[in-house]
Amino acid sequence: MSRKPFIESAGHLWVEEGEPVTGLVAEVAPIIPVFKTYTYAVPAGQAAGLGVGQRVTVAVGRKGRLVPGFVVALDTKPWDSTLRPIHSLIDQRSFLSAELVALARDISGHYHCPLGRTLKAITPEAVRQGRGLKKTKFLRLARTVEEITSDAKRISGARRAALELLAGAAEPIAVDELSQRSGASTAVLRKMIADGWLFAEVREVEVGHSDSQVALVEPDFALNSEQRVALETIREGIADREFRVALLYGVSGSGKTEVYIHAIRDVLAGGGQAIMMVPEIVLTTQLVSRLAARLPQVAVMHSGLPEAQRSILWRQVESGKKNVVIGTRSAVFAPCPKLALLIVDEEQEPSFKNLQSPRFHVRDVAIMRARRLNIPVVLGSATPSLETWYRSGRRPDYRRAVLPSRVRDLPMPAVHVVDMEAEHAEVKRAVLLSRLMERSLSETLDRGEQALLLINRRGFANRIYCPACRTRITCPNCNVNLVVHTASGETLCHYCRVRVPIPQICPNVTCGEKLVQYGLGTQRIETVLADRFPQAKIRRVDSDTMRRRSDYEQVIADFESRKIDVLVGTQMIAKGLDFPFVSFVGVFEADAAAFAGDFRAHERLFQLITQVAGRAGRADAPGKVVVQTTNPHELPALRYALTHDYESFAQEELRARERVGWPPFRRLARTVVSHAREQVAREQAEALYGAVQTAINRLPTTPACDILGPSPCVISRLRGKYRYELLIRAPSAKDLTRLLTQLETSGGLRLQSASLTLDVDPVSMS
Repeated sequence: MSRKPFIESAGHLWVEEGEPVTGLVAEVAPIIPVFKTYTYAVPAGQAAGLGVGQRVTVAVGRKGRLVPGFVVALDTKPWDSTLRPIHSLIDQRSFLSAELVALARDISGHYHCPLGRTLKAITPEAVRQGRGLKKTKFLRLARTVEEITSDAKRISGARRAALELLAGAAEPIAVDELSQRSGASTAVLRKMIADGWLFAEVREVEVGHSDSQVALVEPDFALNSEQRVALETIREGIADREFRVALLYGVSGSGKTEVYIHAIRDVLAGGGQAIMMVPEIVLTTQLVSRLAARLPQVAVMHSGLPEAQRSILWRQVESGKKNVVIGTRSAVFAPCPKLALLIVDEEQEPSFKNLQSPRFHVRDVAIMRARRLNIPVVLGSATPSLETWYRSGRRPDYRRAVLPSRVRDLPMPAVHVVDMEAEHAEVKRAVLLSRLMERSLSETLDRGEQALLLINRRGFANRIYCPACRTRITCPNCNVNLVVHTASGETLCHYCRVRVPIPQICPNVTCGEKLVQYGLGTQRIETVLADRFPQAKIRRVDSDTMRRRSDYEQVIADFESRKIDVLVGTQMIAKGLDFPFVSFVGVFEADAAAFAGDFRAHERLFQLITQVAGRAGRADAPGKVVVQTTNPHELPALRYALTHDYESFAQEELRARERVGWPPFRRLARTVVSHAREQVAREQAEALYGAVQTAINRLPTTPACDILGPSPCVISRLRGKYRYELLIRAPSAKDLTRLLTQLETSGGLRLQSASLTLDVDPVSMS
């Protein structure tokens, strides 16, 4: 029989050397920047209330610093070395299922983020704090009414009413409700408990949250043949309970949402739950509203919700009360106990990438989770990411479902490209609206139809410079131009948010000439349109005017009811909108996205043009799109966008990436070294280069890994710090993970003075 261990005052659990002790042991991932987990003994008093996924306080390091952590495994086994005990429990129960803990391990390994921090990101803090709940006392009968009345000498009317209410209730009744309905005071109810008539129990109940389900609406149209074939591809995975990825590739207006709804209904009919991911709730207001009107018990989850509501919805999903989750990034972790389908709509969207550690991509996490649960996942898009398109044509666990035409066989809009350099030469002056753009917009308004105008830059002008000495007015903290915002009378840095009054005179002491504002922004386009079309009702939609979700919802409602003729905006108007009277779309400075210093720039340009063009001609009015650019002949993305030919564009772009070794042909990790002094940043980046090269050479079998850089980032100075980047490339995700693990083990990712950011599978290179 083994000896019982004892805990000494220093907090260590000691046993005599060599003598094994058997007991409950917990593997804990502390919430600190370390990649390993630690083993702790579980004191007898904590064993009954401890579960996987629960938060605990543990001691780490030689000094025994107390830190929070997550229990990631529990096991009863012998040990013969010193083990510290768990110090205390933080939560009274676990808010993470074993499945989500396992998913966190996958995310931690792939994105190279400490497991403790990954687990912390999965459960909302509002849930852990119990927001939206209050403890309420409920009462039920301890004995039958007959037994109570036979023993009692006298029962008042209020007491009898309380007994009869409880006898006729299927569930216990809250004290306040029972007191109000029976007329018995809380003091009387307490006496009834003391006399053994009633039992009391404390429950957590939701407060301040209405849970009314809108009446479901069913449209009077059926799926067309292409939609039925696509749905059948998804249904095969649902019926077989088998992991597979279905790419639902459909042109804009082809009815992808209808396929999603039918697939979700199949899951609900089988007793399962579904999660549908959307890029940004505020940009998909119409989509979310339509889904909620077609599906029962929908939970819309996103970071903009009040904390209490977010906490309540999380618990309703966990209990199975809500069976459909629609949400943004964090909704991919919704605690669905019967999850049977995952859908990622507009899977190509950059906003699906989390920009803080862990820097996960929702699409890839959805695939990880679906693989663990052995369920299907659907990726939907009119312009799929090239990684998804490439895999769907080569991987055995991928399927491709195609919707090649719009519903009711509506034609795609005609796209016209205007060379603005030629336009300026012909009219012999610089113009913002080409003749074709102005004429098309005028004709649209004359017909009583609506228009969308896209300029992917907010503000009035994006550049202030001196024509005499060529001095540029830049942000004092970042290596970027300040943008003019005439509404506030300030220039603004869109990165660090510094605000400076609009300068008028060149700051160069040897010059002093008047400064010139140049470039386009949403505010300037709005001003020009108001001058050219004074009768038109014009609204600007960008982050300056849409400060709250309600602002955007109001604009959408006004546009839908035709109180607005023209919307001028950034990407906010390019996605998720479906209005039958929009017949014209205009795009300004389309080539700006193609020269962003990113290997995905041409892909983003094609996606943007195709998305915004898809807003036009979605009903009986034919659509027309005018794209203004200064580089019409240098951009293959524009050439293919003219005919909405995604497949040809993808084929050409993939050939180009394969030649130079960009994703999807190689896996990529981006490291950014930053410091307030440029020399320190550069030297630390060079030291990191040496560490990476050493790690590559030490791999057991050296794969074809390489490093690009170090070189200054596209934005070389940001928020007061100079930035250098290195790009690590590997043949596969497995090789990249192995290399990063080798780097971590050898200390290569720990810099002496500069800060380091590591981003696996980056979507932005700025």
